[in-house]
Amino acid sequence: MALTFMLMLLLVNLTSMAASAPLSCNYRGAPPDCFKEPSDEFAGSVSQIIGLLKDIISILSKFRGVSAGNLHLNNAILDSVELLDLSSDELGSSVSAIQNSKGRNNSTENALLGSNLTTWLSAVLANLDTIADGFQGTTSIVARLISTGLRQVTSLVKNLLAEIDTPKNVLFDGAGEGRPFPSWVKLEERKLMEAHGVTPDVVVAADGTGNFTRVTDAVLAAPEKSEKRFVIYVKRGVYNEYVEIKKDKWNIMMIGDGIGATVITGNRNVVDGWTTFRSATFGFGFEFMAAFNWCGIYRWIN
Repeated sequence: MALTFMLMLLLVNLTSMAASAPLSCNYRGAPPDCFKEPSDEFAGSVSQIIGLLKDIISILSKFRGVSAGNLHLNNAILDSVELLDLSSDELGSSVSAIQNSKGRNNSTENALLGSNLTTWLSAVLANLDTIADGFQGTTSIVARLISTGLRQVTSLVKNLLAEIDTPKNVLFDGAGEGRPFPSWVKLEERKLMEAHGVTPDVVVAADGTGNFTRVTDAVLAAPEKSEKRFVIYVKRGVYNEYVEIKKDKWNIMMIGDGIGATVITGNRNVVDGWTTFRSATFGFGFEFMAAFNWCGIYRWIN
């Protein structure tokens, strides 16, 4: 009961903040000038949201295991703690990027900054939507309070997102016919994406001919917060597991043998009490990774 009361007080705080929060400034129309003095107000607004998310995480963490008899609700709470923590990191990156941009007056750098901010804030909105989806079908008062609180946080993040004016072509600047990669993709990364003979750091093989038989074990073997790319080659085979790449596993590159050849599968579903987030066979955290399945389409995930 005390925890529920704490959630209710936090909700009142969220409602008050959402109602009174002004737009810190309007950045539209002048990318070169958009992050000078007003950036302090923008960063301050983001920092406030980070504080609120940490408060929610602190309270929700105390509910973990309380609803052990209700797998769906318990998984939804676990999802919330993990995704809110991830969102705090993404918002923290936004604040750091703004602070590091002070004193610069370069249109290209400002455009890229605006693009990065849009990406991070959009990711937070996606996380909040995933959390809300996880609570669907539950009737707990905790679920109702959290869902209400999430709507308030979503409103605050959308207000900030609306202030950013990002040129539409910034992510693909430099890409075109004969130039498949945008200018911000580093040369060494382009070589990795184009190469078909990358030397892996570890090999996963279901038949036991590699370093590991499970993809999860290979991910766990990767160094934490590494600045170097860690390449995992997953040989042809069916891997029945749920792979989670936590936020401290940076710069992982995963290579498969092709669509229908290297397969990661599972059978979790909502009916059995799993949330959509927990039923994904491949989940990843915050830092950049690359995933390839030769003979298929490569994709960059950020």
